Amino acid sequence: MTSVPTTLPEVIDLRAITDPGGEAVVAPEGRVTWSELAGKVRAVADGLTAGGVRPGHRIGVLLPNGLRWIVSALAVQRAGATVVPINTWYRSTEIAHVLDEAAIALVVADESVFGRDTLTELAAAGRPNILVWRADEALPAIPAPGIGASSAPGARPDGLAYVLFTSGSTSRPKPVPLRHDRLLRNATEIGRRQHLVAGDRLWISAPFFFGYGCSNALPVAFLHGVTLCVEERPAGDTSLEFIERERCSVYYGFGPTTRNLLAAPGFGRYDISALRTGTTGFTREDRRLVLDDLGVAGICSVYGLTEAYGHSTMTESGDPPEVVLGTAGRVLDSQKIRIVDGEGRTVPAGDSGEIELRGCVIDGYLGDPALGEGAFRAGGWLRTGDLGTLDADGRLRVVGRSKELLKVKGINIAPVEVEELLCSHPGVDQAFVVGIEDDLGSEQMVAAVIPRGTPPPDLAARLDTHVRERAASYKVPDRIELVDQTDIPLTDTGKFSKRLLRDKLSGGTP
Repeated sequence: MTSVPTTLPEVIDLRAITDPGGEAVVAPEGRVTWSELAGKVRAVADGLTAGGVRPGHRIGVLLPNGLRWIVSALAVQRAGATVVPINTWYRSTEIAHVLDEAAIALVVADESVFGRDTLTELAAAGRPNILVWRADEALPAIPAPGIGASSAPGARPDGLAYVLFTSGSTSRPKPVPLRHDRLLRNATEIGRRQHLVAGDRLWISAPFFFGYGCSNALPVAFLHGVTLCVEERPAGDTSLEFIERERCSVYYGFGPTTRNLLAAPGFGRYDISALRTGTTGFTREDRRLVLDDLGVAGICSVYGLTEAYGHSTMTESGDPPEVVLGTAGRVLDSQKIRIVDGEGRTVPAGDSGEIELRGCVIDGYLGDPALGEGAFRAGGWLRTGDLGTLDADGRLRVVGRSKELLKVKGINIAPVEVEELLCSHPGVDQAFVVGIEDDLGSEQMVAAVIPRGTPPPDLAARLDTHVRERAASYKVPDRIELVDQTDIPLTDTGKFSKRLLRDKLSGGTP
């Protein structure tokens, strides 16, 4: 191993040498030191390799947050393979899409997650190679995709650490390949902006299958010698007690998580004053709640996307409240940013345009080159589809999205995916899904549905159930409105306008 780690498993090995007895992870399955974590990763990686896992294989991980998730992912990477985190909320058709697009050879799974039978869902998705790792047992024998045995070869710096799936604006979730070297480079800068130090304790309950968990919190904590304090999901008083008991100093939570804690019956009775820094983002109100109500004085506001390895811009821990509340900070040293007009020309400071990024960004999506059509400009610039401004100090303000991608409760959702689900119901002729801002500045998903024939009085409720049975719960519209064809607003040229529909459904005048 080199003195400067270039892959995630190397980071763990280095921590095991430099701080063997330091606490690495506190999770539902227990506590481990850096030395113990490294040992578990080596043992599982050797088992995977003996079972036939080889560099180039892609291995799915379908587990709840916890030590097993962390060990499984690091072991897969130590074996030279790539981790494909699988959304634990997905149903079989969604899982099948991930398995097919990423060509997954093996899935490490639990029998059930949050009461859902994952093995049944995987079987329905057509996955024969499943390694079940129950919470109360050591890793069982490995049904792997090859034969033969050898020691774990290790990851390559330019090899793929993860393939994450993120929703595009007009398509189903796209596979995003993330490399070890860029992942570590960006995570180094993310930790620096938060002023993290060895011995800090990072609380996270956001799912590891999202980039905020696996390609942000995990590498940030590993690189900076920070203890990961992990919960499977936010749980009000239980989470507050956990934060108090563990003296967590780093807060990783977006708006829904913050509101979950603030709404807990016992909020105010727990001492969470050790929280001093961390990340949050999206709306001004989300940030204010963390600053004022949770009392995390050094919280950082952020902007980023999966394709750019997590965060791309951040405020500095300790920045004045007006900077944290009003901006997404400056670009990280690992990336470059520019604001351009429709022709790709850089606009003057203060002018609005599309946000483009370069540096720690992907070169393209996994598989079909058509997936990245229109997403990149010459010189390696990634077109985010988001609109923003840069002030004279280089701080970013995000002003909107040029894409139709929704962000509901912090989760990206492609409207077309929900529209297709609604239209698969025999009682639906057409469906249009838009995002409408609520009083708190968050986005609510609203569907306008044109029924086929005379609708039953409970069609909206039936459609709610129809979507809920076929997709993750966050893809269920917050509101379903039954409308006539004549209610669908058109532009002056006779084209359907989602902007006008959004105005109509939010109570404005189209």
